Amino acid sequence: MIEVLLLVVLIASVVQYVRIRRTMSFARNLPSVEPCYPIIGNGLLFLGQSDEKRFVNVNTALSHPAKLFKMWIGFVPMICTNDTNMAQKILTHPDCMQKPYFYDFFKLEYGVFSAHYDIWKGQRKALNPTFNQKIINGFIPIFDTCAQNLTKRLMNHKTVQIIPFIQRCTLEMVCATTIGTDLNRQEGADKLSYLIDKIFHFVSRRILSVFIHLEYVYRLTQDYRTEQRIRKEAYKYANEILRDVRARKATETIESNDGDEFRKPQIFIDQLLNHQIGKKFEEMEIIHNVYTMITAGSDTSGNEMGYVSLMLAMHPGLQEKVYREIMTVFPGSSDPIITPEALKQLQYTEMFIKESMRLFPVGPNILRTPIKDVDLDGLIVPKGTFLCISIFNAHRRKEVWGPNADKFDPENFSPERVEGRHPFAYLTFSGGTRNCIGSRYAMFSLKIMSIHLVRNFKLRTNAHIEDLQFKFDAMLRLSTEPEISLERRRTGAKNAEGGELRPLVTS
Repeated sequence: MIEVLLLVVLIASVVQYVRIRRTMSFARNLPSVEPCYPIIGNGLLFLGQSDEKRFVNVNTALSHPAKLFKMWIGFVPMICTNDTNMAQKILTHPDCMQKPYFYDFFKLEYGVFSAHYDIWKGQRKALNPTFNQKIINGFIPIFDTCAQNLTKRLMNHKTVQIIPFIQRCTLEMVCATTIGTDLNRQEGADKLSYLIDKIFHFVSRRILSVFIHLEYVYRLTQDYRTEQRIRKEAYKYANEILRDVRARKATETIESNDGDEFRKPQIFIDQLLNHQIGKKFEEMEIIHNVYTMITAGSDTSGNEMGYVSLMLAMHPGLQEKVYREIMTVFPGSSDPIITPEALKQLQYTEMFIKESMRLFPVGPNILRTPIKDVDLDGLIVPKGTFLCISIFNAHRRKEVWGPNADKFDPENFSPERVEGRHPFAYLTFSGGTRNCIGSRYAMFSLKIMSIHLVRNFKLRTNAHIEDLQFKFDAMLRLSTEPEISLERRRTGAKNAEGGELRPLVTS
């Protein structure tokens, strides 16, 4: 039976290959990633390779110097770019808002992250108010508490792999601020981040294996069975969180102010569950968006703060600059009182965070597919073609970021260097209409975690940027996380010589 099925799949693959090759005639003059063969395309770059080698091969392929070039995942073609101007044209084109079917593998097709365009546009309009600046400002005390919990957990450690600690912190933040629940009351919460990582890993493996893109073929694999087991366990924890939220919402009473109804600003879950305001969310949309916030929201910020921590540890001189600025804005040894106005003063800290995100964008690639034929610099790209923007390589283009584009330098985000730079040179939060809905949320949370980490610890590591190895995944993940040593600081408003700290000059 299996042999017959495999034969049917092979015949279908050949037919599909011939059909796609004909439709790809528009791109015959585009350079191609090599080596490329019939049926398997550029498959030798991925097949039988370790996850680390897959990352290196894919990243090298996507560093092609051409403005547009083609790459084949099996017989599935992709038009690729790492060019800043071309990225802008794709991300701002009204007919390029759709995400390809790869995103369906996340099983969150009714959530704002991977939803099809016709679902996404209604959701995004309804949910935008839940991430406005006023509401995010109101989250500062929650971010502050979660970041303090992070430093308390680290106090008993001299050497750590810090990312799991940070992911727990960001998961607490996301659950408290977007769905209004205390993660510390949920059993098994620590394991949820681990399970999320594993699910993303299996999705990434499937993306590069075109022959298991078909659901009925994928169901025959061991990967499918393992992924289903992990999903079942993850959903158990997520469902407990959702049940807690629903129970709380059901018992909430409307606060009163002099007898008049007073409604607090709507956080994410409020907007999903409130059918009287704006869009009415269906049950599956509510579930998928809650899962999206728990998974994508915590995983992205957690990994990104992990890279910020590593950069602090690898660059003690720059870490000291960050520390001095933080102690200037938040002097004294007591817990800092964090306000939106104070966070705005952390200009060098923000530069440091942005530079970490430039070199280590948590989403290294963006995939889109046009819903109509589109014109990209005279190339008519047919509806349904896969488009890939390599953010990882775009952030390292020397003509944009200078001859030292591969080096870590927060001054890349000084006002002098930012002025005149292409608006789509920096794509950590994507770009265009379908950019990241939580970009301001992420920056606030990253700044507050940085404040508490740097005020409490000197971070050190023997690793260097050149030592970092990544594995192919939907997110940029380290193959092996270097250890960081933590030295407790004597926090105070004095510098090493005993004098008062003065504001930093970053130019």
